[in-house]
Amino acid sequence: ALFGELTDTSPMYFIAVAAPTISAPILTLGRDGWTGLGSLYGRLIRWRFGLKWYALVLIGIPAVGWIAARITGANPLKEANTIADFLLLMFFILATGPLCEELGWRGFALPRLLKRFSPFNAGLILGVIWGVWHLPSFFVGGMEQNEMSIPLFLLNAIFLSIFVTWVFLHSGGSVLIAVLIHFSVNFCATIIGVTLPALGALLLVANILILAFDKPFGWFHSSNFDYRIISAGEAK
Repeated sequence: ALFGELTDTSPMYFIAVAAPTISAPILTLGRDGWTGLGSLYGRLIRWRFGLKWYALVLIGIPAVGWIAARITGANPLKEANTIADFLLLMFFILATGPLCEELGWRGFALPRLLKRFSPFNAGLILGVIWGVWHLPSFFVGGMEQNEMSIPLFLLNAIFLSIFVTWVFLHSGGSVLIAVLIHFSVNFCATIIGVTLPALGALLLVANILILAFDKPFGWFHSSNFDYRIISAGEAK
């Protein structure tokens, strides 16, 4: 009645999407005080974690997504006719999911899960929470998820959460890298047109490769991650 049909341009949409990033600093300030709040925002701008991670996220993910789209058939969710439209769409993709969510998921929730659970279990738990959080959008006509498969989307959220957890710990707890991964994956789905089944298959393969070849990572052992004192210099 106040804002009209709920679409991805409605004010209520942005309030809902930004809930994790709005909640994170409030909860952090209440639990850890100003020091904790400074640590939270410090990890959001932590950028010194090695060029190979930038290459993996900003070049590797889109490249693999492009190949997958060519093989399985591209189905872009949005298209831009001009450069200005394309840049606006890129900003929209960055601002909505990545910036509106990651301060909550990887800034607040994941570090606390890592203090209690192994990296694999922490990523798994957060993936379930992350996927379920999206469920209301499946029942609103103006949302992109309205035409998606709920089980496939939940599996994608879990697979992506585990992958992000791996990169997060290898980057010294950087929330920025999580934002960039989220952006790259959404770019693949929205612009390149990678289908949900193809995206899920790629993420599953990535998880299997990580588990198989990064054995020293300690997937199933307690990480004892201290989100308040870890420094960018510890990034691997």
